[in-house]
Amino acid sequence: MAALQAERGYGLSCGRLGRGTRVSVFHVKLTESALRAFESYQACKDAVTSKPVIQFQGSQGHIAIPRPDRPTEVRTFTFYLSNIGKDSPQGSFDCIQQYVSSNGNIHLDCLGSIQDKITVCATDDSYQKARQSMAQAEEETRSRSAIVIKPGGRYVGKKVQVRKPAPGASDAVPSRKRPTPVNLASAIKRGNSAISQRPFKDRVVHLLALKPYKKPELILRLQKDGLSQQDKDLLDNLLQQVANLSAKDSTFTLKDCVYKEVQKDWPGYSEGDQQLLKRILVRKLFQPQNSSGFQGEAPSLSPPKDNINSSSPPQVGGDP
Repeated sequence: MAALQAERGYGLSCGRLGRGTRVSVFHVKLTESALRAFESYQACKDAVTSKPVIQFQGSQGHIAIPRPDRPTEVRTFTFYLSNIGKDSPQGSFDCIQQYVSSNGNIHLDCLGSIQDKITVCATDDSYQKARQSMAQAEEETRSRSAIVIKPGGRYVGKKVQVRKPAPGASDAVPSRKRPTPVNLASAIKRGNSAISQRPFKDRVVHLLALKPYKKPELILRLQKDGLSQQDKDLLDNLLQQVANLSAKDSTFTLKDCVYKEVQKDWPGYSEGDQQLLKRILVRKLFQPQNSSGFQGEAPSLSPPKDNINSSSPPQVGGDP
């Protein structure tokens, strides 16, 4: 395909394929693995007898791409189908095809308006890269906070005198109760076990209630509390029900109508998470466009007292 030149006009037509031709146009978002598979096939497609196949199954489907290095094998990528009008309030856009006429001129033809989007799901390769990126980021953070004392430095060789307690010394306050040590690892394990026993939908909803997640990040976060393969296979359908996919950064954000299902005392929330959730719920509650999604929830939530006092004018009353 020839590149379009700047400051040059091109003819644009519609319906070049004819009225009887049925054409469906989609906005396709590929992963890096899927893009590499297409590029490998495109470079050696003359040497491969089979061709790529796409199959739809309701709102899901898969794409099979032949492997040039192994002619009898294909690489399969699953995808889910979503409506652009729901995910992008700004509306849809048109699909333009570039072709060269018989006289060698470049023309453009409008194939139709794109209403649906195909999003290819990440494979295990993508998850592995995400794990490596997160591990590298944690290692960089750890290295910045560590202090390395080199041999021969000014801190080496200094003696510190430690006074030992007198033998037979007892506690001056016999009645004082000493705190029982807490096994932090076992406490965290019990908390993770309690969360893993909750319904999978509730776990996803309560994570998205605090912040948006990309799908690989969400899977890694769910795996910390325990994620079965069955729940992992159901994640795509569940995200379509409870979240909106951002076309800008591929993050999933909890739908406003689902916030009424969020529990403030969720066992996976820390005290800081609960405070953050309170602010989010108050903000969602007082947005005019989202107030309909919280009907029946207003009595259980109230804005901070400072905000109430600051928004009300001072009242002065005389003594009776």
